[in-house]
Amino acid sequence: MSDTQPTSVRPKGRFGFLIGLLIISAALVLGTFSGYGWGVNDRVQAADATKSQALGEQFAMAQEDFAARRFDIARQRLEYVLKQDAAYPGGTDLLSQVLVQMAITPSPTLTLTPTVTPTPDLREQESIFAQAQAQLAASDWDGALATLDTLRKKDVNYRTAQLDGMYFIALRNRGAAKILGQGIYANPPNLEGGIYDLTLAERFGPLDGQAAGYRNFARLYIQGASYWELDWAQAVNYFGEVARLTPNLRDGSNVTAMERYRLALLSYGDTFLANEKLKDRCPALDQWGASANISPLDADYSRKYNDLNLQCNPPTATPEPFTATPEIVIVPTLEVTPTP
Repeated sequence: MSDTQPTSVRPKGRFGFLIGLLIISAALVLGTFSGYGWGVNDRVQAADATKSQALGEQFAMAQEDFAARRFDIARQRLEYVLKQDAAYPGGTDLLSQVLVQMAITPSPTLTLTPTVTPTPDLREQESIFAQAQAQLAASDWDGALATLDTLRKKDVNYRTAQLDGMYFIALRNRGAAKILGQGIYANPPNLEGGIYDLTLAERFGPLDGQAAGYRNFARLYIQGASYWELDWAQAVNYFGEVARLTPNLRDGSNVTAMERYRLALLSYGDTFLANEKLKDRCPALDQWGASANISPLDADYSRKYNDLNLQCNPPTATPEPFTATPEIVIVPTLEVTPTP
């Protein structure tokens, strides 16, 4: 019996040893993967922080270059920043300012170092470029745009950034002039053309708040005109908004927004007269009154206003003055009995 006991004990010992070994191995594997994951996460965060710091440094240096009028260097830095992060705060706005300054600032004449490779003859491009600069300075937006088109067709790679800035200036200012009816665009103004020019200008840079406002009110004017004689309530709504801030804005009809608003108020008031009940006709007085605040009513509307006003606000009867009736005092008569 003593010979069989060792054989039954040995397998149990080996089995326990294997289980322990597996547990230790699993723990090591899990630890390794956890450590790897943490390491990767740390490296990603460190890389992001390094990138953010680098972009911040480039943007700060671009601001310094812009202030020092080193526009070309500032442009290169900003293009790098926006390539890495298209939504970098302030990047797009500063790049737009740089491009505008590059367009209006004459580039310094560079002295070329003679090389074995012959230098391209850019005298014709330089001449056309100078012509476009002169046209911009003279506010000749049509001429400047035509010259820029000629230059870009001749050499698509010539001063690309500067030409983009010049396109922006010409389109922005021509669009505003068409909407406001200034210069050669005064008779008549061209709201649709102005909106189109400002939309094209946005391809070269963001619009300033003033130009964006011009475009917005031009759109409101056109929208209000689409309701003319169809829905006077809507016409009053749209032209009231335009007349409040840009009263002299007008379209090809040469009728100002304020005059459109006045006429729309009169016609909107007329729509209430078709109601059967008097209380539903009385709101016409408010519309006609608002129109009269802009310009006095003509004889016809004055008569209509007075007639309706008498019906909606009849005069109160004036009471007759009170006359006090004198009080009559009755004095009793004393009867005197003679003394015997």
